[in-house]
Amino acid sequence: MILFLDFDGVLHPRAPGEALFSNLPRLEAVLRDFAFLEVVITSTWREDMSLEELRAKFSPDIQHRVIGTTPVIEIEFPAGPHGSREEEIHLFLEQENHHIRPWVALDDEEKLFRPRCPNLIQCQ
Repeated sequence: MILFLDFDGVLHPRAPGEALFSNLPRLEAVLRDFAFLEVVITSTWREDMSLEELRAKFSPDIQHRVIGTTPVIEIEFPAGPHGSREEEIHLFLEQENHHIRPWVALDDEEKLFRPRCPNLIQCQ
């Protein structure tokens, strides 16, 4: 199973002054319990950092399970970002020949997915 992971609003609060990656230990504990989960980064951080730099945010025993990043889709306005992250996920699955693998996404922005997306675990 693939876990598509956002950072801002998921691994740490979006509020200024909050500690970056403060929720990462909790996620890593879950990943350790579910060794079959592989991680793909969907966060906008992937636009400014290499895969190796993103992997380095994780503990050494988890880093090898971060298998990639989703492609970046240009958003057309005024239509907005609705469903764009889910579309990026589907592109990754298709490009990497993972289209039959089950997946879930941890994200705080519901509008980046189609309404009532069953694969989205929305973080508050």
